[in-house]
Amino acid sequence: MITTAIIDDNLVFRKLTKVLLKQSGIKEDNILLFSNGKEMYDYMQQHSNNVNILPNIIFLDLNMPVMDGWDFLNALQDFKRKYQYSPKIYVVTSSVDKKDYNSIIKIGNINGYIVKPLNNESLTSIINDNDL
Repeated sequence: MITTAIIDDNLVFRKLTKVLLKQSGIKEDNILLFSNGKEMYDYMQQHSNNVNILPNIIFLDLNMPVMDGWDFLNALQDFKRKYQYSPKIYVVTSSVDKKDYNSIIKIGNINGYIVKPLNNESLTSIINDNDL
């Protein structure tokens, strides 16, 4: 079972991405929406006893209130080590700043860097690359 998480403070982006994921064959019940990294991190903590139900793919915005994408990625590193959790991470951002891209690449274990808007072709490519 494939579960995806969309972490973005923009409600319209979350809902549109959910529609695109459903059109790509992902079941609605397997799409989780979070408005910031803390909501997702709290969800991960609540389900740390069974990481198999956590999202396999995470679409992550960088600039959000409460816990932004950068802080989430830092927190995720510790969680991954502690619980052997290895989701595929796709950064989806409006930032075209080369420094952001280079910083993401340095973090490692990032499966893609997508500049918004996300479209059906981008999503189909991700799904095909992950044999979803």
